[in-house]
Amino acid sequence: MVKHPTVSAWQRDHEEGGYTAELHGWTLRVRWIPERPGELRGFVWEAVDPSGNKVTSPEIHEEIEVAMAHAEERAAPDPKKHEGKTVD
Repeated sequence: MVKHPTVSAWQRDHEEGGYTAELHGWTLRVRWIPERPGELRGFVWEAVDPSGNKVTSPEIHEEIEVAMAHAEERAAPDPKKHEGKTVD
């Protein structure tokens, strides 16, 4: 199953690379981690809530859309009611 982002507001961040979005007062970021010896490559996300608390991705995602969807899920007011869809 693959998660897909629901927010079409993701914008390219040309200064830092990656993508950013604002959702429910949260600032979301997704960035690329290049492959290094002994480490995986892929996308990680971070979500900063309105009070400035940061939550970061516990894993590296192969697909950027999956990282975006996980970031959006974290910022959802009630993750159980998140509008994102899981598809096969």
